[in-house]
Amino acid sequence: SRLRAHPYVCRPYAQSDIELINASPLQIWWLKTAFVTMAESLGQLHQQSMCMCMPLRLGIFVAALCTLFTSALYLLDPSGVQKNMRHFTGGYGRSSHFFIIGIEISGTLFGIVGMLGTWFQRRDYVFTFNVWQFVRLAGWGYMYYIDIPLVSKCEEWVNNVEAMTKQYGWNQILYEVAMAGNCSGERTSFIVLSLLTLLTFMYVVWVTLRYQDFMGRTPKHLLRLPKDLTSGAFYAHSMGERSHLNGMWGQHEHNPARSEPPPELLPPQGYNMGGFGSMSVA
Repeated sequence: SRLRAHPYVCRPYAQSDIELINASPLQIWWLKTAFVTMAESLGQLHQQSMCMCMPLRLGIFVAALCTLFTSALYLLDPSGVQKNMRHFTGGYGRSSHFFIIGIEISGTLFGIVGMLGTWFQRRDYVFTFNVWQFVRLAGWGYMYYIDIPLVSKCEEWVNNVEAMTKQYGWNQILYEVAMAGNCSGERTSFIVLSLLTLLTFMYVVWVTLRYQDFMGRTPKHLLRLPKDLTSGAFYAHSMGERSHLNGMWGQHEHNPARSEPPPELLPPQGYNMGGFGSMSVA
């Protein structure tokens, strides 16, 4: 009586319960695998983080927002921002100065693209934003190629101004630094802060690649099991074919160049091959 009074034991079977009971072992295994893979996918998404404290998607959105903010500052006052940020971004040379400004100003557009890609989960937008980040890394390499020789010879802008001007052109920034006697501090600040900035950009590129790869995956519970199909090298004949009924199946040559048709395709004896509509039989 206690067993019958229990509501979870005495409840009638639902249609889903009957379907589950009648399911084959293969179907039950597929359902278990689907639920496990769904849980694993959600767990991987939550486990992936940026800077060990921020979800991956939110971190890339913040990185794109910071890119948009700094690029907007460069757009409003390019020379002033570049002068104040030269320890982080370089730009001591004329060519590297304009190259860095051009890349940072273009980040106004690509920062918006990155924010839209993470907000709406558009993989192509995230891919475009990451391509721009790779271009920015290439720009950092060009900046080092131009600026490191200039900064390493900072003292020469006081000791040998004429030779430095002939070789590199006039450089007001390094001349002021050399006149203030701050070449050593300027060189140390530039190398340390610019390398930290470069490492930060490389880290953002890496986590963006991780998020892009995760967006391109197909969940395992949506994958279709391959069907056990034949290779196409075999064929079958119906038991109702004329050649099989006449006992001639497999006894004639399958040669399309043969002038005479096979015996089973010949008309019956006595059939008149006369004009149109003739049905006479000899």
